[in-house]
Amino acid sequence: PLLDEGGKRALVKKWTNHKSIGKWRQKLYTYIDRYFTKHSTMDSLQDCGLKCFHNTIYTSAKERLFDAVYGEIQNERQGYQVDRAVLHEAIFLFIDMGMDSLTVYTEDFETPFITRTAEYYRIESSKWISEDSATEYMKKAEDRLNAETARAKSYLHAGTEAKLVACVDQETLTAHQKTLIEMENSGVVALLRDQKLSDLSRMYRLFSRIPKGLEPIAVIIKEHCTDEGTQLVKKYADLPELDFKAYVNDMLALHDTYSMVLKDVLDNHAVFQKAIKDAFECFINQSIPLNTKPQPKSEGAAAVPEGGGGAKGAPARSSTLVNPTQHSISSSDLLSNYCDMLMKNTADKMSDDDLEEVLEKVVSLFTYITDKDMFQEFYRKQLSRRLLVSNTNNDSERSLISKLKLRCGAPYTSKLEGMINDRDVSEETQVNFKTYMKEKGINAGFDFSAQVLTTGFWPAFKIDTLDCPRPVKEMMDVFRQFYDSRTQSRVLKWVHSLATVNLLAHFPKGDRDLSMNCYQACVCLAYNEGDDCITATDLGERLQLNWEELKKSLQSLAVGKYKILIKSTPGKDIKETDSFTFNSDFTERSRKIKIPTVVPKLSAKSTQVVVQQVEEDRKHAIEACIVRLMKSRKAMEHTQLTSEAIAHLSHHFKPDPKVIKRRIDDLIAREYLERDSTKNNLYRYLA
Repeated sequence: PLLDEGGKRALVKKWTNHKSIGKWRQKLYTYIDRYFTKHSTMDSLQDCGLKCFHNTIYTSAKERLFDAVYGEIQNERQGYQVDRAVLHEAIFLFIDMGMDSLTVYTEDFETPFITRTAEYYRIESSKWISEDSATEYMKKAEDRLNAETARAKSYLHAGTEAKLVACVDQETLTAHQKTLIEMENSGVVALLRDQKLSDLSRMYRLFSRIPKGLEPIAVIIKEHCTDEGTQLVKKYADLPELDFKAYVNDMLALHDTYSMVLKDVLDNHAVFQKAIKDAFECFINQSIPLNTKPQPKSEGAAAVPEGGGGAKGAPARSSTLVNPTQHSISSSDLLSNYCDMLMKNTADKMSDDDLEEVLEKVVSLFTYITDKDMFQEFYRKQLSRRLLVSNTNNDSERSLISKLKLRCGAPYTSKLEGMINDRDVSEETQVNFKTYMKEKGINAGFDFSAQVLTTGFWPAFKIDTLDCPRPVKEMMDVFRQFYDSRTQSRVLKWVHSLATVNLLAHFPKGDRDLSMNCYQACVCLAYNEGDDCITATDLGERLQLNWEELKKSLQSLAVGKYKILIKSTPGKDIKETDSFTFNSDFTERSRKIKIPTVVPKLSAKSTQVVVQQVEEDRKHAIEACIVRLMKSRKAMEHTQLTSEAIAHLSHHFKPDPKVIKRRIDDLIAREYLERDSTKNNLYRYLA
């Protein structure tokens, strides 16, 4: 017959009384246990009492006792109140019957208890999965796990807790994981989409309990993040104009979202870090197609020659990129443009802490770019214009460079740091130059400043044959003499394309301060020589200026916002036969005027030049890496050499194995390496 509640209590009471009698028996007959049974083969009084209870009562009642105990546990699982003290005594009866061994407890209670519990939760979980959403299911599963853990701590043996929890994990989580995480309206994707972070956190806590329980979730998060990023790329690819500011801001917002989820919900677990990293690397390195028509924009472009100085403060740059010929644009270019915009327009409007936060986010996004060398070259060209043309904050520039240095190493930022140091040194040079002029008694009649740039640090600037006005040429010669007196074996090359000039223009209706680039200034100063009307062809011959630069200068001066010159023919097109006269009727309310330069926002040609330069630099980097590896190993097979070269170079760019093969062949031709005479795919280093 079944053992009811009263029978269970009676059995527990009998056991309690038996233990009490046993204690008294031991005290009364201490001598027997201490001397007699100890030196004979007989059992102790305690063991005799346990065996007596085991043979007389336990053997016949153990199955009914288990059923009664399990029934009480089931009642508690259903929400009924039970006497945990009685349960504790009943369960520990199984332990005591083992007489210093858990064999009886394991066989008579623990094993059938775990088996029945597994069956119970198998039925329960099947019911939940068919009726509830994933979030409701996980709430029930978490509540049951907490309850079972508390139950085990309360009245089960300490060794049973881990087995009980593993059993519940298996039946409620492992068995239904795929269904739960892929559930349409409440699975991982739905939780991410609806930002139900508490439910996602619960899912993480639960599935982190089971072996390899997080990998399937990480796969879904990676796929969802990749889909979101790819849709973002497609969204901007479909727009008529690509707004790089909006694009990067959206990328930063997406990265902020997943960074927050990773930190606050997923406990920065390495599995999810890798999943999110792989996802961002997948879509952020996609080139964005450009489907645009030519739309030239006006942009102020003042610059300083290599060793040239002048007014600064170019106007804010539009964030719209328009390219009539380039079919796509890389994230390296876009992120570099964003950094350029940030340094030009935002640095003075943001607090230092806010700017630091934004820069940290930008650099975090930068770490996912595979072509880091491409970003470096784009950034270097834009940094050069900021340092020479625009107002930029040295501390902000150094802060961003230091963050790049932290992630990519000192060699990556050495040129960028050298550019900033050049500007600092140029300020000191300018002070010394003024002292030199004062000592020599030289008075130019106008302010002249120069910045000397180290060729190895700065991008390659266009050198032209511009014939500057005589006073400027004289000051250039003076500066050259000053510089030669302080240095040895250094040659100055003047970069007029980066120069800015401030002119005081005398108009009949009032003087105006004009700020413009060097080419525009030379065009204007040509009218000081007495000619009222000059043709475009004549201007080009006088200034020794190529047609493209002359055309852009004439467009900005004659058909732009400020018409300093008057064109002889109507229309905005500039022809070589057009003639231009000084506009004596020019009026403008502002005293200071910035003359813009007509340039396209994005030049496919200039971008292609950067790409070609990077490709050339990559060849040297690959060759240097191959030589270093071969010098240390002396002999390597082709597959091993290729894989190790890729591993060494992947921090800055992802080399193509075909390019590596061509570089190896070139090194063999130049006798740095040789093929093994017996094994064709084995290379040997030639000292």
